[in-house]
Amino acid sequence: MMVMAAESGSARALIDSNAREAADLVGELMLLLDRMEGAPAGLASARMLTRRLSDRLAQANTLERITTHGGYHPDGWSPIEIVEELEHEAVSLAGERIDVRVVAPDLVPQCWFFDRELVTMALAGALHNALLHAVDAISLEFGMQEGYLGFSIVDDSGAFPAELLTDQARFERGECNGNALSVHFARAIASLHVTQERRGKVELSNRPVGAGTRFTLWLP
Repeated sequence: MMVMAAESGSARALIDSNAREAADLVGELMLLLDRMEGAPAGLASARMLTRRLSDRLAQANTLERITTHGGYHPDGWSPIEIVEELEHEAVSLAGERIDVRVVAPDLVPQCWFFDRELVTMALAGALHNALLHAVDAISLEFGMQEGYLGFSIVDDSGAFPAELLTDQARFERGECNGNALSVHFARAIASLHVTQERRGKVELSNRPVGAGTRFTLWLP
């Protein structure tokens, strides 16, 4: 019962923080659109802001639904289709500014059991964060490791703060925004996926040399 109460408190804190940042992003978007004056660079920034705003609102609504009514619906889906959708989204937002690469092993599973809506939402949030910080390129990767299917998003700039790198990091209260919100949301979604006592997880890492991050969502 104590664990359930803690998880509920953590989800409520995430919902509140998502809603708070969504309101801030709306104000930022309004200012940006007012200053655009038809500039292509301004339009690209405005599109990215709308994606991030959409992420926050979708995450808040999803967490609310899961904590109050459930909402985990796994089924058989194609991992390749997920990566193709992410690639299309990345190319649409990045244009010619960033090189979008897809890396996949020769042998990949044609089908995997997971909640497509929740997984896509978690990966989209990570993708938008990567596009926000990337300088020249991002990579979309997927593969197998120890019976887990992994979706990775790799960028060439930025770094995860130390407190986010451990999977034991939990968010209960206080300010939380940007990358941290998407990471905590992805961890919440990953933990819903359980197969034979193996639970989904999110793995984060920074490049040992130079800037750049790797986000990986592992599904059992």
